Amino acid sequence: MEHYLAGRPMSDNDKIDILYAYWAYVDALKTLYACCRALERCGLPEEDPEYNNFKDALSEADSAYEIAKINYYAICDRLFR
Repeated sequence: MEHYLAGRPMSDNDKIDILYAYWAYVDALKTLYACCRALERCGLPEEDPEYNNFKDALSEADSAYEIAKINYYAICDRLFR
């Protein structure tokens, strides 16, 4: 991403905005995948309260991912269109 942005004619602030949005997007995606794997591998029955904690964490990670994705694409649309 940094290499791609280096040759683009945009302000440093815009480059920083999109890089931070990209990093947040990637971090949220990694967290979402980690929560999915944890839920799949926990081996707990669905009735177990700890299983519900995993499901809650997955739901929160999914929400964070959606917000980060929307933010990243909004910045891309603003800068590249």
